[in-house]
Amino acid sequence: MDLRKKKVVATLVFPIKESAVLLARKTRKIGVGLWNGWGGEVEEGETIRQAALREFTGESGLSAKAEDLEYAGKITFHNQKGDGRKFDVEVHVFLLKNWSGEPRPNLAEMVEPTLWPILNLPYNEMMPSDKDWMSHILAGERIEAEVWHGLGQKTIIRPTEIRKAERISDVD
Repeated sequence: MDLRKKKVVATLVFPIKESAVLLARKTRKIGVGLWNGWGGEVEEGETIRQAALREFTGESGLSAKAEDLEYAGKITFHNQKGDGRKFDVEVHVFLLKNWSGEPRPNLAEMVEPTLWPILNLPYNEMMPSDKDWMSHILAGERIEAEVWHGLGQKTIIRPTEIRKAERISDVD
């Protein structure tokens, strides 16, 4: 019996300054303890772009405008919980090159905000698939990807599929 539940729709924002990416360590949910961008689930009644801005500004303490979010792609993560139950998360990824303020830790979500050189990202301390797709979006490509994680999202169980995308109707 497949216990797959309804797909979750979420966002992920990577702030960029010159040739560096601002990342922070997650304190809960998928990827706890790992470096990542800011994001979360899209709430009822809001657009994907509104959710991305809400999650980013609320968790980072930084200021930004929705129109400055540069859409980079959609990644569907096929996940398995520790007990084997499956769930999918459709993540809409944005780059943000125009933002202001000083990042602050948010103990409930993200801590240790740090600028990392794009050419020296801590992939060994990030989600296992980040090394597969992140270089594409940081190079300015717009992508659609499929990622298959093993139990607890600690491993990749089949190769990540990445396709270039001109438009993705959910956001464009």
